[in-house]
Amino acid sequence: MSWILGAVYCGFIWLVFAKLRWLKLTLPMAVLAGSVGPTLIVALLFCAQYFHPYTTSAIAIEKIDPISVQLTQPGRVTEVLVEPNVPIRTGDVLFRVDAEPWKLAVEQAEVGVEQAKQNVTLAQSSVAVAEANLRRATSDLQYAENDRDRLQKLRASNAASQNDLELAQTRYEQANSARAQAEERLSQARISIEVSDSQVEQAANALNAAKYNLEQCTVVAPGDGFVTNLQVRKGLLVSASMGPIMTFVHENAEADQGVIVATFMEKNFLRIKSGQYAEVAMYGYPGQILTGRVLNTIDVSGAGQLDATGRLPTGLVSGTPTQFAVRIKLDQADLRIPGGARGQAAVYTKNVQIAGIPVMFLIRAKSWLSYIL
Repeated sequence: MSWILGAVYCGFIWLVFAKLRWLKLTLPMAVLAGSVGPTLIVALLFCAQYFHPYTTSAIAIEKIDPISVQLTQPGRVTEVLVEPNVPIRTGDVLFRVDAEPWKLAVEQAEVGVEQAKQNVTLAQSSVAVAEANLRRATSDLQYAENDRDRLQKLRASNAASQNDLELAQTRYEQANSARAQAEERLSQARISIEVSDSQVEQAANALNAAKYNLEQCTVVAPGDGFVTNLQVRKGLLVSASMGPIMTFVHENAEADQGVIVATFMEKNFLRIKSGQYAEVAMYGYPGQILTGRVLNTIDVSGAGQLDATGRLPTGLVSGTPTQFAVRIKLDQADLRIPGGARGQAAVYTKNVQIAGIPVMFLIRAKSWLSYIL
């Protein structure tokens, strides 16, 4: 750019002093022309590159979801229902895995639930029997107590023998012991109900887990979009340990349509603000300038991140100066821009606005050069 401005300035000097001879070239005039002009050019270029950031690192980014299976054991793909690069909707089936092992697990879990419920019924019956035994033991104890008390009164008046009284006392003690045992059995029966209820809950949880695992045999689209680089085929053995096995590209939401990410050097990144006017030249659209506005700035980069490793970092600063990302929203948001498309971008601030002219010329010139380069 400096060569172009220098050539324009030299042409202007030649036109004024040599061709049209508007002014006479004297020594003071030559000194003035040779010092003021280059100084203005240098100042203009400095303001252009500092106040109006320009970058050749602009790219369109798509949201990608890696599709993986969440199976408890390896399984074979039985059906692939999606075609590569064909739009699909949320919930559409991508592929299915042989679900027979997980169906058996669901059936076993259902049997476990039924058995647990039967155990609850048996425990409730045991409680009913224990309560009946307790009532009978209580009645027997009351009868034995009355009989003992009666014989004690008769013995006091010598109307009953000592042997009869001792037998009555023995029957009372036996009835009292039987009642205590009946109370203990009732307590154990009630505890068995609580245990059975917990077993029912555990069996229900196992059934829910089995049903969830069965659902994982059918993999569906996480959103609107399409699958690309489809390598999954019928008969492929897949497992959770394989990691992602399919790439799903999300359809851009309205807020994300026409958004370009450009990276700028940190020397002038802080001068970029949301809402500033921006121009983008994509290599896929040579000769065209796409206008837009700064959507927001990303005030962090990977160079400013420390991982939790338990080790003290060494050599924090190394390599080239950091570049920071800026999201630019194009005015023509519905323009077809594939993910990964590259280009260049410029942001124009309100400072020294005349210095933005060289940047405008530069981005337009490079856009036209995209036809041949």
